[in-house]
Amino acid sequence: MVWLEIFNFMHFIGLSFGLGGATIAAIISSKAAKDKDIGKVAGKIMLPIVKLIWLGMILLIISGIALSFFIKWPINKQLLLIKHILVAWIVIIGVAIGIRSKKKKDIRGLSKINLILWYLITLMSAFV
Repeated sequence: MVWLEIFNFMHFIGLSFGLGGATIAAIISSKAAKDKDIGKVAGKIMLPIVKLIWLGMILLIISGIALSFFIKWPINKQLLLIKHILVAWIVIIGVAIGIRSKKKKDIRGLSKINLILWYLITLMSAFV
């Protein structure tokens, strides 16, 4: 039972890191597109934020897999499958954002989609 609590806590921490980091990254990239001074510094600021988002994603994946072994109550499997698909899309978009940002391409659209997916997963977490 202790492991259930540990992995549940890890899941909440991962969600907080990922959602918070994605929100901050979207705000910074939006501001950087409008203000060139912020744009020059945004690359340095975004590196630790991106690491925070990936740490959150890793915690979510590890704890999500572990939680499936410890949960004894019934789970809505269709909703859980949708969450897993959205998490996969977040990973794919995150990789695309990383590649595009290294090539100095605009990432605002992908960043907004990623943010929306993070909030959808958070909302769905209330029901799964």
